[in-house]
Amino acid sequence: MRTTGLRITSLLCALSITATGCALLLGAGAGAGAYAYIEGNLKATYDAALPQTWEATLQALQQVGMKPDVERHDAFGGVLKGKMADGREFAIELTRVTDNKTEVAIRIGLGDRKASQTIHAKIAANLKS
Repeated sequence: MRTTGLRITSLLCALSITATGCALLLGAGAGAGAYAYIEGNLKATYDAALPQTWEATLQALQQVGMKPDVERHDAFGGVLKGKMADGREFAIELTRVTDNKTEVAIRIGLGDRKASQTIHAKIAANLKS
């Protein structure tokens, strides 16, 4: 009887973790400590000021053939939105964390992690050069 209760408790704990939003940390490229994958958004924090990260992000989109329809930013952050050739929407949000750190959250379609990782890798490479 006790094992059944333990199994039920374990199952309920597992379900509550997935219901509150999955967070998966993955290794990241240079300039970002780690990726956080939360509800379809792949986030990374870069050791770069917002203006440099903004430019590196625009370059990354150009390198993968994506053109934003919406481009707006100020001293605290920015947003890039558009549609890919296959019709999926993308949204990239940049947030100034400090003078020399910027968080970038990428969402492609319903949460294409691989495509988001590709863009993050390009951003990191652009920041290095």
